[in-house]
Amino acid sequence: MKKISSYLFFMLVGIGMIAAQVDRSNYPEPGPAPEINIGDPVTFTLPNGLNVFVVENHKLPRVTYSLVLDRDPILEGDKAGITTLVGEMMMGGTASRSKDELDEAIDRIGSQVSVSATSASASSLKKYNDQLLELFTDVLFNPAFPQSELDKLKKQLISSLTAAKDDPNSIAGVVRNAVMYGKDHPYGETETEETVARIQVDDIKSYYNTYFKPNIAYLAIVGDITVDEAKALANRHFADWQQGTVPHHEWPLPKAAAENNVVLVNRPASAQSVIHVGYPFVLKPNDPDVIATNVVSRVLGGGSSGRLFLNLREDKGYTYGAYGGITPGKLIATLDASASVRNAVTDSAVHEFVYELQRLGQRTITQAELDLAKAALAGSFARSLEQPATIARFAINTELQELPKDYYKNYLKNLDALTLEQTNAAAAKYVHGSGLQITVVGKTDDFADKLKEWGTVRFYTVTGDPVNGDAGNGTPKTE
Repeated sequence: MKKISSYLFFMLVGIGMIAAQVDRSNYPEPGPAPEINIGDPVTFTLPNGLNVFVVENHKLPRVTYSLVLDRDPILEGDKAGITTLVGEMMMGGTASRSKDELDEAIDRIGSQVSVSATSASASSLKKYNDQLLELFTDVLFNPAFPQSELDKLKKQLISSLTAAKDDPNSIAGVVRNAVMYGKDHPYGETETEETVARIQVDDIKSYYNTYFKPNIAYLAIVGDITVDEAKALANRHFADWQQGTVPHHEWPLPKAAAENNVVLVNRPASAQSVIHVGYPFVLKPNDPDVIATNVVSRVLGGGSSGRLFLNLREDKGYTYGAYGGITPGKLIATLDASASVRNAVTDSAVHEFVYELQRLGQRTITQAELDLAKAALAGSFARSLEQPATIARFAINTELQELPKDYYKNYLKNLDALTLEQTNAAAAKYVHGSGLQITVVGKTDDFADKLKEWGTVRFYTVTGDPVNGDAGNGTPKTE
């Protein structure tokens, strides 16, 4: 027993001496980027134009079907809200099943089925494949669009929109988009109680009949299934889907203003101000700069290690959190930085937002920031691969966004190879502290005059309409 005790004593002492020699002030050196074994999709196209991608993954006995419609953004006009309701209306029952019967049939096999205006998905254990596809295609091809379901959904949406008018974060989002893009642009259009109230069943049917066409659709099949099985199922369940002409829409590309624009919404009851600072620009998802801008976004405001968080929360104590980043887009990209701060420090917070944007655009990213951002992005990417829906999204995105075929397979390698010079060059190219739209929702009496130094001040309603009167004098007039 004494020998054992002595052995344990000296072993613990040895471990303690080794631990004492470890320098914990330095991060360990990152290892090489791991290889990503994403299966290459097998692709084929049905005679009706449906593009199908098959990714075999036999680790779990599940199969996931993901459908995406590649249509242009649309303007809904005085019936804005149609696209919000289409998916739920399709799940409201079919020609042969009521909503309750449909929901019960889906639950009975432990599956999941969902639909939106531009996508649909379904998943289940492989042994229920036939039942799942029978339900999925029933929803896709035989929706009943019951009036009772529309009445219920409209009431729910109208109630939600009414509540959103008292939510400063919702207000900020609506007003930011309406002013940045214009209400006559799909990205700036606003749903209201009035536009939703005008929606009829025929409007839902018209959208469905116009846009749910196989010749603009992409179907990814991922999971415990072979290519031959997938081809047989696709032909059995989707070949009779009738193709048709889908309208094409073109929209102007919004540009950042030449000067700063301060957009205010007065909410006297607010103890905090919701701030959004940003601008639109062009950066498509297949642009070679996208990986570098992902890193730039992380450095700017991608979490607790971002400059915005460290400045506005950790250093100044203005907020519980400040975030921001760059979002590429097929039509338009945006830079957006945001936080909720105390009314008393609104002008000071805006100053720090502008400061951080200016500083980031001056090639100031350090090697330590680059390494930390890379590690965070790599970890997030690796975790996302655990979900079958991610693999489906990768397959469809590669086609829709015209990405290189090996884009996702080489993502970590390309991220790891990104240099500090390349990252700072991307920051200098896309990040600037001028031509900003500064949107603030709060008790404007506390800060409106102080924000004049950042640009012309204009007041807007909670739905993004200019307030009557002289909108540039810092004092909103009542309507």
